[in-house]
Amino acid sequence: MSTLLNQQTQSEATPRTALPGTHRIADLAVHLDGSGYDAPRLAHAQMLATIFGTHIEGFFANPIPTSFIPVGAGYERLASEIWEEGRAAGDEAEKAIRARLDSIGDGCILRRVDGMPHELAFAAARLARTVDLVLLGRPEDDRSLADMIAAVLFDAGSPALIVPPEAAEARDPQTIVVGWRDSTECSRAIAAALPFLKRAREVFLVTVAEATASEERHSEPVADMARHLARHGVTVEVRHLPKWNRPADALLNEAKIVGAELLVSGGYGRSRLREMILGGVTRDLLKSCPIPLLMCH
Repeated sequence: MSTLLNQQTQSEATPRTALPGTHRIADLAVHLDGSGYDAPRLAHAQMLATIFGTHIEGFFANPIPTSFIPVGAGYERLASEIWEEGRAAGDEAEKAIRARLDSIGDGCILRRVDGMPHELAFAAARLARTVDLVLLGRPEDDRSLADMIAAVLFDAGSPALIVPPEAAEARDPQTIVVGWRDSTECSRAIAAALPFLKRAREVFLVTVAEATASEERHSEPVADMARHLARHGVTVEVRHLPKWNRPADALLNEAKIVGAELLVSGGYGRSRLREMILGGVTRDLLKSCPIPLLMCH
């Protein structure tokens, strides 16, 4: 049985302050693992700190491969050795992470958790409930990272900003595509994205036709959302797309056409006996989106 280790340190430096006239993202957690994929995540975290005065909290989830430990009498020593090896590997990764955090300025916190994948997902959800935004990498084939994203979206109900490795250069997004669907998930994602939407030059509210949706059901709610955003000072252009076999491809294609730097979408899925199951559109976007992706469930 593994145990959970939390380590937290904080600089005494004066925290950053938000620029006047902005909707503030006061604090965010950024998932770091000591690999080269940390660079784009930290670049975006630093960009948010510059724009919004955001406080950055690094989150290092160190997986211990306890699933490979045989169960039974006489294996206690083997379990202890595997645990210590995992801790030692985590110590090396932590050194790289701390060096990178130090390079972006004072005032950052590093929180470390060692444990099995379900423990790491639980820790990510617990942290997500206490920050405005969680910044993670695209999961690729990393099941542990996919589980953490699902826990942030479905268990914590918090917004997640997914930064792909291609997005090495962080930009204040001036062109944003919002994948509109008349759902709670989408409205919550839009609310979470308001700090970005209010700063953007162009915002496209994009709908993809559904086979069961009438034209009236298709257009009326999106017009209501456009009016709502206008009252927040966000001018949007509504675009209705025909039915695609894969709605995610329609959104990605539209984002490419308009040169979007951020895609906003509801995070769809469900929980079955504590197993987080991503919906098809959410899964496809997480797999293929080449620009930062903001999601909320």
